Formats: sequence, structure tokens, C-alpha cells
Amino acid sequence: MWFMSFSKANCKNCYACIRTCFVHAIKVKEEQAHIIKERCIICGKCFKACPQNAKLIKSEVSMIKHYNKMGKTVVASLAPSFSAIYGKNSLKIPTALKKLGFNYVKEAVEVTDLVLDEYIKYANKENDDVYITSFCPSINNLIQKHYPELTKNIIPVTSPSILHGRILKEKYPDSKVVFIGPCLSKKTDAHDEKSINSVITFEELDKWFKEENIDLESLEDGEFKYIEEEKRMLPIIGSITDKIKSQKPKRTIIQVDGVRECIEVLDEIKKGKFKNTLFEMTACRHGCIGGSGMPEDNNSVYEKKENIKEFSKYLDENKSLIIENDTSKNKNINISIYKEFPAKDYKLKQPSENELKEILKDMGKYDKSDELNCGGCGYHSCREKAIAVYNNMAEINMCLPFMREKAENLTSTIFEMTPNMIAVVNKELEIARLNPAAEHFFNMSSNKAKNIPIGMFLEEEKFKNVKTSKKNIYKERIILKESNSTIIQSIIWLDKNQVLLWIGDDITEDEKLKNKIKSMKIDAVNMAQDVIDKQMIVAQEIASLLGETTAQTKVTLTNLKQLIKEEENL
Repeated sequence: MWFMSFSKANCKNCYACIRTCFVHAIKVKEEQAHIIKERCIICGKCFKACPQNAKLIKSEVSMIKHYNKMGKTVVASLAPSFSAIYGKNSLKIPTALKKLGFNYVKEAVEVTDLVLDEYIKYANKENDDVYITSFCPSINNLIQKHYPELTKNIIPVTSPSILHGRILKEKYPDSKVVFIGPCLSKKTDAHDEKSINSVITFEELDKWFKEENIDLESLEDGEFKYIEEEKRMLPIIGSITDKIKSQKPKRTIIQVDGVRECIEVLDEIKKGKFKNTLFEMTACRHGCIGGSGMPEDNNSVYEKKENIKEFSKYLDENKSLIIENDTSKNKNINISIYKEFPAKDYKLKQPSENELKEILKDMGKYDKSDELNCGGCGYHSCREKAIAVYNNMAEINMCLPFMREKAENLTSTIFEMTPNMIAVVNKELEIARLNPAAEHFFNMSSNKAKNIPIGMFLEEEKFKNVKTSKKNIYKERIILKESNSTIIQSIIWLDKNQVLLWIGDDITEDEKLKNKIKSMKIDAVNMAQDVIDKQMIVAQEIASLLGETTAQTKVTLTNLKQLIKEEENL
């Protein structure tokens, strides 16, 4: 069962999650981060690093509510780090949990003596082998998935939480056991176990309390079994090491916390640099009190340590508040405490040198000097990022220097090649830069024009007004009398850069051509009018002549007609 991912709506491509993930279990596809579950060790570092809080975690709180609705017996297995969060209110937790529907509240730390006894046995083995504690599931994942050759070094003992679940299932056969702890990784750790039905983190529990309006301050104290103070200290890093060392073991005991630090030690173990050593390893800095499932509060790890110590001391001084716990019963239980940790190796495909070079070229890395290894994409080196691209885990455009250079080149090309005149003017109204078109127009190079007041070339008042009012001027037609030029200008205030951008289009020649064409049209109209006038005169003269000849013709025809009539009468 996989239970966590990133929210699509909130992913902003900052690559903070990739930078934080030391095992490269995050891929970016179509500008969206995705978790590669086959590589993920579930340390939760990526979620803590995400500035957008883009985490999506499937909660099993609804499942627990379903158990209650179905009338199931629900048993809480509580991790000892609860007192780091709730401090003086820790005794209220059993009461609060029963309000949420839990029938029994038990502490997982009850069974730690069984696990610690096994660790002590391995600490006293007479060989040169290296052993690694198995109580941190994220470290187990780290070794199984990324150091499969070292799985033989994990002590084959289950964690206290899983063992506690097995014991509770034996005691309450038909119950639903719910582990409540500080660790996201416990969710998958328990999934393979029939002994634990559901897992919720303290962060989820805290949210549930708030949803149900449960105020710890107002509740009565609940009951806890008496547990030795040293066991309650186990969430604090180094406590297991101290316990083992107190038994005077035959081998060296070393405590390591933090994923990066554990990786460094595992690399050294691979090289054979350690012998006759047992390592207490935890993925979270400061141990379980720094766990990925702890609520996000303002308490420092040091305050959390003090909360555990004070709560343990309080219980020690007030034994009347708690029930005696016969830990000797744990020694006689007939339940397996062993667990295997098989290799789950997920190797990346390795490109050939030529394939790698081609990917690097696509990233703008043509030689070694181009490989900045800045880490902006989240990978330690450009080559590491190129391998990720080869494995479809990363995209070319994740290279920030490459994209910046590409954007700058495009911007520079536009600035240099545009036929429009461009001037960048600083807030003191001095020229900061001219593009070639502006240099040609003002007959001055950009370097020489630098820091010259813009008023030497254009009307300064308009620049002042735009800067003050933040109201830009667009496509204003102006005439520069000094150069007898006509310009269409825009003046834009760039607030982010605190500069003014002047864009000018010299339309002087266009205006001259327009005027010339206008003049030609007027001349053509005048000529046409002259022709029409002349044609009218000619028409009038022709009409006058036609009138005369027509009258003469009529007189002649009339005389001819009269003559014919007279002849007919004879």
C-alpha cells in the first residue's frame, strides 16, 4: 500500500524536495514532482523541505472510525515519543484516546527489553562482523533498496512496534491493533504485518483531537503501566547505544542519526572500513523525537527531550498513579521476534558515455567548463542529473543556469535585433543602456550614453510622471524638433527592476512618404480638375457650334420641304 504523494496544484518546481532526497526517489514529469516508491525510504524529508506544503498523505483515521462503527475492539499501541509532544498532559492521552473510541491503550515500549536483549546478544558475538540495529524502518528501507549487499548486516529482529502488535494480537485475538507513532515509515512497515491493522502518526492524532474538540487540559489522567525510566528514554537518540554499552559488550557500539550521515557510514561499511562494530542507526536527526510524523509545533528537540525526561521522572515519583507492569512476563512469551530483510534493489539504467554527452549537450553542457555542478536542480552534479534524465526521472529544463542563459540569450537577441529603439532608464532618470537601433538614432554608443540624463534626448517630464504615477504611456506620437523626427513612443515603469523602459519607433521617413503621397494625391486631384474644366469648355464650344449648324440645317430642310409642296400643286 502506497500512501503519500505531492499535490499537483501546489508544486512550483523549486526542486527543494529533490535537493533533500539523498536517495533520488523523486522524479519530475511535466513540471510535477512524483515519488518513486521503489526507491523511497519514507524518511519524510521531502515533505518537510517543501515550501508549498504540497504533501498528500492517505490517513487511516477513517478506517479506525469504521472499526468503531462495526463494534470492533480497538487497541492503541502507543510509541514512547508521545510524551515529547504532550509533556505534562501525557497522562491525559489514555483518556483522550478512549474518547476517540479506543478500548485499550498500551505502550509499545513495554516490549523493548526483548528487542534490546537480542541487540546485546549480537553486541557480544565473537566475530569481526558489522551489525546494524533494525528498529528504524527508514534505515531498513535504505539498506534494502540502496545497499542490498548489506542486508545481511541488519540484525534480523523485528521492531518494538511490530513485536508489540504481535503480542496484542495474541492477547486480543479479534481486536484491531492501531499503532500511533512519530514515523511515516511505520505505515509500510506494518502493512506486511497481520499484527497491526492501521497506523497513524502523532500529527494525524493531533489533528483528530482538534476535529473532535478534545481539550487535553480538561481531561482526567488516564492509567499507564509502570515502565522503567531508561525505556521511556528510548525515543532520544543514543539511548539504545547507552543501554547496550551498560552491558559491557565485546564490540564497539556507534550511534548515527540522519540519512546523510547513515549513508556516509554505509559507504564506509561497504569498503570494509569497520570491523567488530554494532551501529545504532536512525534516519531522523535526534532520533524518533525528530520523526516525520511529529506535529509541526514550535518546540525544539531539546524541549521535547526535557518533556520525556520530566514525564518519566514524574511517573517514577508518583507510582501510585500507574499500574505495576510485570516485565518478566515478556521473557516467557511464545511469539517470534525475528524478521527477515530481503534486498529490494532498484538500480538506475546507466547511459553510455556518448549517450551521456548527448544529454549534456541538450542541457547546454558542451565541455567540462559548462558543468557547473551548482545543485540547483537538486542533483549533486550535472552528470548525475543527466543520468536522471536518461532514466526519465528529470527534465532537461530543470537546469537553472541553462534555462537562465537560454532566457537571457533570447532576451538579448530580441533587445539587440529588434528594429525598435529601446532605452533602459534608471530611477535617477539616467540612461542605463541603449540597444543598437537607439544608438543609431541618437548617434551615440550605449557605453557613452550611460548615466547621461534622458532629458538630453527626450522630454524628461514624461518619464518623471510615469515613474511617480506608475501610469505608463503607450504609443504616443511626438515630434523631436532638434532632429526634425517623428516618433511613436512608449514609456513603461518596471517596478520589480526599478527602471523605466523607453520604446521608440522612428516614423520620420514614414511621415515624409505619407506627406509625399498626400501631396501627389492633391496634385492628381488638381490635374483632374483642370482636365474636367477644359473638357467643360470644349463641350460648351462644341455645343455652341452644334446649335448653329442645327439651326441652319433646319432652315434649309424647311425651305426644301416648302419647295416640294409647291411643285406638287402645279
